[in-house]
Amino acid sequence: MDVLQFPSFVKKRVIRYGPVFRTSLFVSKVIISMDNELNMEIAKTNRTIGVPKSITRLFGDNNLFVQSIESHKHVRSLTFQLLGPQGLKLRVIEDIDLLARKHMEEGARNGFLDVKEAASKILIECLAKTVMGDMDPETAKELAICWRKFPSGWFRFPFKIPRMGVYDMMKARKRMMNLLKEVVLKKRASGEEFGEFFKIIFGENERGKEKMRTGPRVKLISEKPRVMQELQREHARIVGDRSEKDAALTWEDYKSMTFTHMVINESLRITTTVPVVLRKPDHDIQVGDYTIPAGWTFMGYPNVHFNPEKYEDPFVFNPWRWKGKDLSALVSKNYVPFSAGPRLCVGAYFAKLLMAIFIHNCVVNEGGDHRNSKLYAYVSTGM
Repeated sequence: MDVLQFPSFVKKRVIRYGPVFRTSLFVSKVIISMDNELNMEIAKTNRTIGVPKSITRLFGDNNLFVQSIESHKHVRSLTFQLLGPQGLKLRVIEDIDLLARKHMEEGARNGFLDVKEAASKILIECLAKTVMGDMDPETAKELAICWRKFPSGWFRFPFKIPRMGVYDMMKARKRMMNLLKEVVLKKRASGEEFGEFFKIIFGENERGKEKMRTGPRVKLISEKPRVMQELQREHARIVGDRSEKDAALTWEDYKSMTFTHMVINESLRITTTVPVVLRKPDHDIQVGDYTIPAGWTFMGYPNVHFNPEKYEDPFVFNPWRWKGKDLSALVSKNYVPFSAGPRLCVGAYFAKLLMAIFIHNCVVNEGGDHRNSKLYAYVSTGM
């Protein structure tokens, strides 16, 4: 299956050296691990996130990856108010649904839909509105164009060389920062309201004075007629239960998507082939027979997702393997699509909600007025 690809650099060295090996990568000393027991033990440590210099350069010196433990917790707390279940329920679900409908309608008018591009637009437009509030369409469009330069190159070499991915992404980041600064200045000058995230931040400040990849998944689904049929039944029921046919999705609708959540879990299991545990310990850590030296970057890959002792026929896309299991769990010992430990991805709930709503609109429109339009899903190494 073409979406199941760990980097060839990693695969070749695992064959040569075994599941845990040392190497030099991104101009840094790196430990790469495909050992799940070791990964989970390292994930428990509340150490500095170990990321390639390319990521630090891309997102700036103040990015969340390199924050101290205290700062990281504070920013996570603020962000979770927005992207945790309660924030998604109150603020975000309707925006994602409206954006998904808009891009489906555009696809119907054009006669085709580029799933990867549409998902990218929905992501950036939703987050931009939530953080900044309303902005003019041209600014939102330019932000989306800049954002699309990011997903496939976060782990490239940290050099500013023209025509290389990192150089292009650094230019895109600079342009995005300038666009956002312009929006902030305009809103301050006009007294226009900011988005929900700014309200949360300002609210935290006041309290302080008194006293923080969809393309491959659609491809997997579209290649399995039985999966599509079950999804169509589930989402037809959701639409049929509405008092108004065109009513927006509700949180209750989202929670009732049992099979959709099974599909999402299986999709994440089978397409997560990037490091899910990243740490840089400040002292030597001993785990069994392994010693992780201080100052080395630890990169743990989710090889457990393809372990036949944990998953029967692990390379087969089978959503039914999740039947009867806790579908709300973001992580377990053998399932780590959003990392693990105290630095679990803060956007995990948002990512699952976005996928569910996107699937809902794809399935509903595929069987409805948009049935003559084509869906094009592009496979990539990241979302």
